[in-house]
Amino acid sequence: MRHTKRVWLFTASALALAPQLALADTPAASTDNGSGDIVVTAQRREQNLQDVGIAISAFSGDTLKKMGVQSSTDIARLTPGVSISASGGGQDSQFSIRGVTQNDFSDAIEAPVAVYVDETYIPNLNGQIFGTFDLQRVEVLKGPQGTLFGRNATGGLVHFIPVKPSDKPNAYAEVTYGAYNHVRVEAAIGLPLSDTVQFRVSGLYNRNTGYLKNLYPAGTSSLTAGSTAPQGGAGADLGGENSKAVRAQLQFEPTDRLTVRLTGSYLAQHLSVNPYNSTGTRAVYDSQGRVVNVVFANGDSYGYNAPGKQSLEVSSDWSIPDRNRLFAWDTAVHINYQLDGAEIVAISDYRHFRKDYGTDVDAGPENLIDFISDSVEHSFSQELRIAGTKKGPVRWVAGAYFLDINSLVHNGFKAPSNSVFAAYYPGYAQSGIDLINDVNLKTESISAFAQGEYDFAPKLTLILGGRIIHEHQDYTFDSMAHANTNDYEFTYGPALFQLQDPYANKRNTLMWAGKAQVEYRPAKGTLLYFGVNRGVKGGAYNAQLPDGSASLSPSRIAYNPETLVAYEAGLKTGFWHNMLTLDLSGYYYDYHNYQAFTFSNVSGIVSNNDARNFGMEASLNLRPARGLNIGLGLSLIDAKVKHVAIATGIYKDVRPTFTPAKTLAAQIGYTLPEQLAGGDINFNIDGSWRSKVYANIRNFDADIINPYFLANMHVYWNRGPLRLGIGVENMFDERYKTVTYDLATLCGCNEESYGMPRWWNVSLRYTY
Repeated sequence: MRHTKRVWLFTASALALAPQLALADTPAASTDNGSGDIVVTAQRREQNLQDVGIAISAFSGDTLKKMGVQSSTDIARLTPGVSISASGGGQDSQFSIRGVTQNDFSDAIEAPVAVYVDETYIPNLNGQIFGTFDLQRVEVLKGPQGTLFGRNATGGLVHFIPVKPSDKPNAYAEVTYGAYNHVRVEAAIGLPLSDTVQFRVSGLYNRNTGYLKNLYPAGTSSLTAGSTAPQGGAGADLGGENSKAVRAQLQFEPTDRLTVRLTGSYLAQHLSVNPYNSTGTRAVYDSQGRVVNVVFANGDSYGYNAPGKQSLEVSSDWSIPDRNRLFAWDTAVHINYQLDGAEIVAISDYRHFRKDYGTDVDAGPENLIDFISDSVEHSFSQELRIAGTKKGPVRWVAGAYFLDINSLVHNGFKAPSNSVFAAYYPGYAQSGIDLINDVNLKTESISAFAQGEYDFAPKLTLILGGRIIHEHQDYTFDSMAHANTNDYEFTYGPALFQLQDPYANKRNTLMWAGKAQVEYRPAKGTLLYFGVNRGVKGGAYNAQLPDGSASLSPSRIAYNPETLVAYEAGLKTGFWHNMLTLDLSGYYYDYHNYQAFTFSNVSGIVSNNDARNFGMEASLNLRPARGLNIGLGLSLIDAKVKHVAIATGIYKDVRPTFTPAKTLAAQIGYTLPEQLAGGDINFNIDGSWRSKVYANIRNFDADIINPYFLANMHVYWNRGPLRLGIGVENMFDERYKTVTYDLATLCGCNEESYGMPRWWNVSLRYTY
């Protein structure tokens, strides 16, 4: 098997399809303009991908289906320079682009890589994971995008664009069955209701049973303490999911100039407890008693030695079915009006999230302590922009953006009845106790922006843009103990006593983002560009978990906005009528007040540190024959965060979290020249490899996530409206770590979550 992996890695590296390729076969999913060129809207207008001076990866909806993409985070495996910063056992995740990341798991925190769906911003980490269905395309923009996009796009942007209503009837339905009783049903129908009204509705159902077999109470006989199970059941398998989603759109075109589109979506997810494994660790102390490293060990502090990662087995007491739940809905109005020589766009969006997640902190059979995050968030955004549409040497867009976010978060620890941690509180050893933070963050952001392009010479273009942002924040924090009445849910009864000092703060911040770029087109199909981009992400507040540590001083609770100045040069060119395309980019990032999240003991806080990143990316795309696509995508990053406190009085320059120095993303697509039973046979293989990363900015030995290689294969038989598919995800059954949390000083263990094991599936799709 090891030899097979080496052969595959060599083959994929030599014959790969870079992520910019889109194989658009169906009109509903197409992103190309009929010539094979990919059309994107990265600069708020339709452009050929190769004519945009931004490092972009773009995928049509049909390409995503052929590559087996089922979740928003699957985009990372196809895109060099993009990785996933995971928390919550992978049930909470965010995108990391070129080392720009921030893995604070508080539900009130926004990410530095913005995620948009249908031009509307998702303001929290909870909403960034969703099943992908009925998509026209996905665009991944690398580098600061704060000039034209409204919020916190310091590191880049991931934009999911759904299929929109049209004046022609169309529909599809797809059913998938696979390993672990996986059932996925996806369908959509679009209808013209009249000459001026169109409708589209699409939906997704996805469920699977747990893929981590829970052996509880195995291992309890070896424990030195904490072997009494929580009340109300225990030991359910982990990794199960049951999700439903629906999206509806109603479009009016009362005149040739005016289009009004109403949209609404709903998502309901029922998940297992966060699927963590346990691994034994030990803290390494210096002569002053400071933790200066954490290393792996045989077994945790209570005598439990977990099954190996290859077994797909755990022994976790705090686990019941459908413990974790997420509900989200949104509604939006999109208005487009064509003037003589300009277009006005107005987008109003309201979003609502409700989440209740829980984690067995020790990830083992000990009844020790558990983490719960229970949150509600509302957001409203309004964007108004106007763009010139006249052809000529000048192109421009300007507008204003308003965003209001209200985050209500309860998070902290549940020490269930008869738990080890409850025994630390006199009188609550048997009944248990809840340790709850009450966090409320209100953010109101108002900004104005403009960007212009001027062809000041036959082959030269100058781009200038900017955005000015005023942000108001209102924050309150309280931390109280409550009596425990349910071992799996928080109890919000009268407070027993204060755990940490309360805190309240209001502040106003003025920020700006900007862009200056020169582009040179020496020949048709060739673009050289050099630009300077300034991106910003607003500040926020620390909400230290009630882990027994002293309260943070007020000066450490609020942290400042971060500023990224990016210098980037790139080349995009094609040969032989674009049968071969080459994209190259190199960049240097100068970071001021980088928001560095440091996790220690059982909590984490953000500090402002300076940082710098530099790197390069390359993609080669080749279409040597009809039906064959090959290429390679590569990313190299050298990233450093400066003067990070890894212990009291100890500072080091470290590598940011979830930032691989090297990544490869590879694909091969091939359609056989001969038909089988009257249908075409299409093969799609994709492979991705990344070097090691650190899951904690302290860069300790036990924080390392080792390199891993993933390969997936999908084969389709297509005949008219029918498509029959067979796929295998993670072909070599790689056991790869996605996230780890250092709990050496709590339980002598790490919480570790692993990616999906080998997963087969068969599917049938009908398109009308």
